[in-house]
Amino acid sequence: MLLACDIGNSSSSFGLFHGENYDIINAFKTDTAKISSTSDLKKFFSKNVVLKDVHAISISSVVPSAEPVYEEFFTKNIKLKPFFISPDIELNIKICIENREKLGSDRIANASYARFTNKKFIIIADLGTALTIDAVDKRGDFLGGIICPGLNTLVKSLYDSTEKLPLVKIGKPKTLIGTNTESAIQSGIYNGTLFLIKGFIDNICNYYNICGNDSLNVIFTGGHSGLVFGEISVNAEKTLDEYCTLKGIKYLYDLNNS
Repeated sequence: MLLACDIGNSSSSFGLFHGENYDIINAFKTDTAKISSTSDLKKFFSKNVVLKDVHAISISSVVPSAEPVYEEFFTKNIKLKPFFISPDIELNIKICIENREKLGSDRIANASYARFTNKKFIIIADLGTALTIDAVDKRGDFLGGIICPGLNTLVKSLYDSTEKLPLVKIGKPKTLIGTNTESAIQSGIYNGTLFLIKGFIDNICNYYNICGNDSLNVIFTGGHSGLVFGEISVNAEKTLDEYCTLKGIKYLYDLNNS
């Protein structure tokens, strides 16, 4: 089995794959802050996966301080050197941005797997700690993207930056206009994110003159993707794939180790 690890700023996700199949056998996650040592990793994995069955590890990380911990753990405990996603490995996309070395490995994984499964113009909306919207054209050129605060980040920022506003639960509000402080915040966060995503997608379509199911596929992924997927209408094929990043992490391992 291959273990794919997506180490994010707030949470880290993991998926197990068998052979060439991209269906996840088992997926699990934890708060990134809970893992700061090899002992933490040993305890975490003992509850979720039989490591002796793992023959390969592929990692995407946007937390550089965590990478030595994972490398030491896997190298010492199961004698496997993990494969790390970066712009310098073999890719099936062409990265056409400034400072390509700074491009997040999670965004590389998303774009690579999306390109692997689809040859249309692709827009990828990843709703995590940050909300990223990336574009890959039909030639496979990664054109760049947009980075905004994610839903949890917006909620926490509003709470931390004020004295009276409460910490609210993320969810679809009953009405557009809030009738109390909590519902007003909930509407602002939720509907604001919907309008933002749709507005950016529509503007990208207009800018590149692309629209319709035959020309464009919009992929929604990340922890909150299911919450917004059905609420955003676009003139394009829509795909919901919560595990796009983990699949991309596996795909890039396969591409570089075949």
